[in-house]
Amino acid sequence: MASSSVDQQHFQSQSKPTDPPPPLPPSAGNNPPPIYPPPTLGYPPHAHGYPPAMGYPPAPHPGYPPAPGNYPPYNAYAYTQAPPAAYYNSNNNNNPQYYRQETAGAGFLRGIFAALLLLVVIMTMSSIITWIILRPEIPNFKVDSFSVTNFNISKSNYSGIWDIKVTVQNPNHKLNLHFERIRSFVDYSDNTVATSFSDPFFLDMEKSRQMQVKMTSSSPDDPGNWAQTEEKLERERTTGTVSFTLRLLAWTTFRSGSGSGWTRRVILRVFCEDLKLVFTGHTTDGVYSPGAQSKTCKVLV
Repeated sequence: MASSSVDQQHFQSQSKPTDPPPPLPPSAGNNPPPIYPPPTLGYPPHAHGYPPAMGYPPAPHPGYPPAPGNYPPYNAYAYTQAPPAAYYNSNNNNNPQYYRQETAGAGFLRGIFAALLLLVVIMTMSSIITWIILRPEIPNFKVDSFSVTNFNISKSNYSGIWDIKVTVQNPNHKLNLHFERIRSFVDYSDNTVATSFSDPFFLDMEKSRQMQVKMTSSSPDDPGNWAQTEEKLERERTTGTVSFTLRLLAWTTFRSGSGSGWTRRVILRVFCEDLKLVFTGHTTDGVYSPGAQSKTCKVLV
């Protein structure tokens, strides 16, 4: 009995399938170690200590699931290293010192332009305010008397003594007038027959004064240009009346009477037109039309 049980156990042990042997560890000589690419800039370190290869997304951090979707990696800089410093300084426009010089020059020009513009605005506003306050007005001129004696124009040689009285009125309430220089002309048909200078005078506010003008005629500088004018004047003289024009050039200064020192210099151009002189018979004396009122003159600035 004992021998039969032993044989039975031996038979069972032989009939059981045997487990496969465990795999052998890889040999260091057959499988070489993996080769990893060099680390790249712009990526955080790998979770297991190895940097990710260029072009592949970094490995997720331990304990976090991978990012959903298949998105391309973000590369902050396409180069493995930044360009050298000389690259940025190759253009003067990127040079900070050049930029500061250009900015300073432009600012200086803008400052000058702004100052000139401000000065023009101040002067304009000052003139406008002064004009509104003082309200300057041009003086009035009226011819009171106008006459000539010994007037002769025969054979391109003419002569005559002119006596003229003109009243000048200052209508300004806050400005005085100073007539520094006055030149008078007597014209006939756009030709000057006499000219002279008058004495300067001063005219207070809202005052008037009579100015006396005396002139002496003389032969013209170019008698040839007077041929037609002489014929026309002789024909008009036979009618008994000849029209002349009195012109005045007055260098005048407007001066403030309030002590503010405001002054303005202008040249007044005075035109007293159509002054008719009456010649009786064959006399050489002509007198302003008897009974005629004072002739108001036109004044231009």
